[in-house]
Amino acid sequence: MNWRQNPTRVAWLILLISFFSCVLLAIAVPVGVRAVLLHSSRSKFAFLQASQGTAQLWAPNSADASAVVDRRPILEGSRIVTDNATKAVLTLSIDEAGQFVLATVQLSPNTTVQLDQARSPRFNVSQDPHQAEFGLGRGRLFLTVQEADQRDVQIRLVTPNAAVDLKPGVFDVTADETETRVRVRSGTARVESEGRVAEVNAGERVNVLAGRPPEFPVSDTVNLIVNGSFVQKLAPLWEEFAEVKPGQQPGIVELIQDDRRSAVRFSRRTEEDVPNRVGLIQAVNRDVEKYDDLVLRFDLKVLYQSVPGGGEKGTEYPVMADLFYTDIYGKDLHWYVGFYNLELPPGSPYPMPSGERVPLGVWYTYESPNLFELLEETRPARINSLTIYANGHDYEGLVSDVALTVQ
Repeated sequence: MNWRQNPTRVAWLILLISFFSCVLLAIAVPVGVRAVLLHSSRSKFAFLQASQGTAQLWAPNSADASAVVDRRPILEGSRIVTDNATKAVLTLSIDEAGQFVLATVQLSPNTTVQLDQARSPRFNVSQDPHQAEFGLGRGRLFLTVQEADQRDVQIRLVTPNAAVDLKPGVFDVTADETETRVRVRSGTARVESEGRVAEVNAGERVNVLAGRPPEFPVSDTVNLIVNGSFVQKLAPLWEEFAEVKPGQQPGIVELIQDDRRSAVRFSRRTEEDVPNRVGLIQAVNRDVEKYDDLVLRFDLKVLYQSVPGGGEKGTEYPVMADLFYTDIYGKDLHWYVGFYNLELPPGSPYPMPSGERVPLGVWYTYESPNLFELLEETRPARINSLTIYANGHDYEGLVSDVALTVQ
């Protein structure tokens, strides 16, 4: 049809096309805007630092590694490797200052992990959760997942053998080419492999062999500490103590909530240059000769210390633990461990600290080696008590989820 011969029909055709185009735009634009508002995302802020030794970092699309000691930001797609003398801490937060932490991922020695994705909704109207995905090639991770705001948090960890979905809680994951092991200290984990899913609850562990579905979750270990999560009142299971020179202000022991977890805070901020000690002690009084493994584990956060390193005698730390035990020869002994952040200044007369340096203001999971092996020559036969405390001048530190396990 020649449009010149029937201009009216052409005009109606143009009018109808325009009308339907307007209707389509009227529908598509709001739908598109709504989709952007509800599902648009942005990268979370990720920071890496070495707590011991030097970590190796491969940035996205980079063939060369860079050495990481101090805290620095990293991007999605970054790969991190620790050798046998290195530990590192990766934190994810929703703010650039790192005040609102969603997850803390601790890399043990000989670990390879990649940050595949770390996303948060761009707009507050979105109901989508904070999400992150890691690839654990080999090694061991301690993960603390927490809610920094009212939004859900979903963390996925992909290993050579399984996919592990984590929500707020504390987890221990070990993987290599042959096996993945997931231990849940608090919260729940969803472990999937070969089309089968295992729900793992607090106090349980599950193993996944290569090419096999997850085994059934089993009870993890026997915990000799009662109320180590501090969800109940401290007394009578935990006994408070404070040691300071007469006339001086002692430190404070407080039961608090931090990052939606129950914790104990040891604090003293007086600017009085006097040593003091404050903490908690729990009587255990349990024979342990029949067991093969003895492990001390707890979470800690160092917030402040006035004395650098371990102080003048190497024994002053804002968070410490003292395991009092009787060995197989009947001798009463102590085993200590301490944690600090403030390093010794150049030329300091203080001895090099024997404690473990940890990041400032971040929840950090400590797990001892098997103490039966570490203390082989004075093997514990009976655990008398466990003391968690602060020792120094001025300090502030938090402790949570204390466990002394045997199996």
